[in-house]
Amino acid sequence: MRRKAWFRIFAGMVLYGGVLVVTSAVGGLSYFHFANPRNTCASCHEMTGVHSDWSASTHRTVHCRNCHGGALTLDVHALESHLNRVVQHFTGDLSRPLQLKEKHVLGLHDSCRACHPQAYADWQSSRHSTTYARIFLDPAHNRTEPPTNDCLRCHGMFAAGDIANLVVPPTAKTPWALKDPAKADQPALPCLACHQVHARAGETQKANLYDRREQTHFSAERLPVSAIFQGERAVKVSRDPRQRLCTQCHAPDATRQLGTSDDRTPAGVHEGLSCRDCHWSHNNSAKSSCAACHPADSHCGLDVTKMDTTFLSPTSKHNVHTVACADCHTAGVPKGLRGKN
Repeated sequence: MRRKAWFRIFAGMVLYGGVLVVTSAVGGLSYFHFANPRNTCASCHEMTGVHSDWSASTHRTVHCRNCHGGALTLDVHALESHLNRVVQHFTGDLSRPLQLKEKHVLGLHDSCRACHPQAYADWQSSRHSTTYARIFLDPAHNRTEPPTNDCLRCHGMFAAGDIANLVVPPTAKTPWALKDPAKADQPALPCLACHQVHARAGETQKANLYDRREQTHFSAERLPVSAIFQGERAVKVSRDPRQRLCTQCHAPDATRQLGTSDDRTPAGVHEGLSCRDCHWSHNNSAKSSCAACHPADSHCGLDVTKMDTTFLSPTSKHNVHTVACADCHTAGVPKGLRGKN
């Protein structure tokens, strides 16, 4: 009887201790999940800079857990990230700075969509929502220009490693393939390619470029204005910070000549305009942009939307980005139109 009594006492103590541990753990996690970030996340010196950026950002009213997952989250990637920070804190390992990984970036997409449903829907309808499969598994494109590390500068900013970690070249029996088939439908240009969650208020609207080499965002205002030439003539380039962001990817080749590579810099009758003067944010549509200036500014008195340009038909020889009066007036620009090109 005495043994049974001691066993019951011991079992009760173990059970009570277990309940106490679980209760303390849940209580502690709940505190970190719901408390003010100043008393939780920012209490670690490694996070003070991040917290300061967040405090000055447009998202300062959004709790950390809404984007990164809290202590009670079921997101495995978020929990892994939180655990890594704790380990780095107590081991003093500062050789591995906190960096965004692609799995964390993709996790943030749900947060972006929850707060910005229209912008997210617009992005999904645009070519910027392209996937890894569409970019890297196009046989015709790959025959002309095989994938290289530089492709990741615009198409895969958050991809880990280099191009060899992403794409498998074809063989006599197999086509181009992705090393990880699960990446096929993942966006090659996620929201954070052009937006920084912790950007200072005002900079968010101008967007921020993520540089994969530096592994950090740069405000569009800090990006240089591109020097682009048409022959030897310097093209007038808009100083709109958003234009600078566009030209990081839609840029000319090393010759800096207008229209080379994927350059879309406005010239001709549209020289000096910004990309955003015609293209709407996120969906990049320019369908209704002509009406903002025309026909009031049309020098021909014609309906510009029906002129033979790429605006009307993608097969047109007259690129709307660079169309000039002389492109249509091949015999010479009428006197009344001279000097207006």
